Order: sequence, then C-alpha cells, then structure tokens
Amino acid sequence: MTGDTGEKRKRGFPVALVVWLCAAGLVIGVIYWAASAGLLSWENAVGMRTAAQAFVDQNTFLAYAAYIALFVALAVALFPAQLWIIVIGAMLFGFWPALIVSWLAAVGSAGLVFTLARGVLAGQYRERASKYLARVEQAFQRDQFSWMLAVRFIPVVPYCISNVAPAFLGARLRPFLAAAAAGVLPYLTAYTFAGAQTASVLDADAPPDLARIAGTLFPVMLATAALPLVALAVRRWGLRRPAG
Repeated sequence: MTGDTGEKRKRGFPVALVVWLCAAGLVIGVIYWAASAGLLSWENAVGMRTAAQAFVDQNTFLAYAAYIALFVALAVALFPAQLWIIVIGAMLFGFWPALIVSWLAAVGSAGLVFTLARGVLAGQYRERASKYLARVEQAFQRDQFSWMLAVRFIPVVPYCISNVAPAFLGARLRPFLAAAAAGVLPYLTAYTFAGAQTASVLDADAPPDLARIAGTLFPVMLATAALPLVALAVRRWGLRRPAG
C-alpha cells in the first residue's frame, strides 16, 4: 500500500507541476496582452478604483455583505485567495472598516469550516488535509492552543488547511475560535495596511516613482517578515508553560 501511495505521488507531481506552469503561463500571457493593448495603464487603474469606490459609497451595506460572502465562500472551498481579498477590501473600504470586516469574515469563516470539517464536508476536507495531518499531529498534541495560534504566522500548512486540520486532530471549537480570533489579527493588519497604502498611491494626482512606492510599502514588508518571529515566540512560550 505504501508503494502504491508513492507511485501515485510520483505520477501526480508532474501533473500538478504542469497545471501550475500552464496557469502561470496563462496569467503572464494575459498580462502581456493587456499591457500590449494599453489596458494596463495608470489612468485605467485609477478609473477602476474610482468606479469601485463610488459603488461602495452608494451601496455600503451591499458591498460589505458581498465582501463577507466572497471571503466565506473561498474559505469553505479551501481556495487560497483570502490574502488578496483582504488587500482589495482595504482598497475599497479604508483601513479600519476593512480590518474590522475582514476580522469578522476570517473568524466566522474559520468557525464555519471547522464545523463543516466535523460534519457534512468531513470526507472532502479530510482528503484535502490528509497529507498534512500526520506531519503536524505530534506538534499539535504537544500544545494545541499555541500550535493553532502559531500556524497562522508560519506556513506549516496552507492557511486554508489551518482551519481544517484542528478539527481532525481533536481540537475543541471554543479554543480554536480563540486562537483564530487572535492569530489572524497580525497578518490581517499587515495586508489591510498594504491595501490602504495601495489605495493612497492610486489616489495620487500622478503616477508615483519607485522610491515612493517602496517607502510606502516598506512597513508592510517589514511587518510581514516579522510575523514568523512572533509565531516562534508564541510556540516557545507554549512549550515553556507548565503542563495543565
């Protein structure tokens, strides 16, 4: 059986690689075509930002509801695109409204995925998470809460799997939600700030130079780079706590 699994992995890896290469080639091709056709320009980016902002201003409740629905749908589908959604939300809503609504969406979707992993979608989720469960089980059982907290910062498993794995490893819902509520805040803050700063760049009267863009986004890059250090501190604190 082990041999069959190894053969399946060997057969599956090239297929996955080809799929990713094709997807990357398609994205690069579309970007090249858009740039050649003049669709990728400062004026177009500012125009789309202005139109989107006008829609949000006129349909605030609908915009928030659609944002949360999209966030939750991607989480339930285990589709790893939430970070880009957070950036876009910050560009549309501003820093503080986006941070609050993204936090509510992240915690709510995490709880929903956790519940579904123990219910109607258990089979599908277990199949997606199976290759990670054995690898992280020992660390999880050593200190469940600090693991669930730290995994939000360190890519031990993909973000979408971090909502599923604890359900199969014996976590309880309340500690899971507490870890999710605290653990998502640092990266939510970093990516929300990135989106808000990007919006401020697009609101400028003229295209900024590279030095200004780098200076604007440097705090975001610094904060993102520091997140693994926060996770390491959390894990060490968890390991040093007295048992019980």
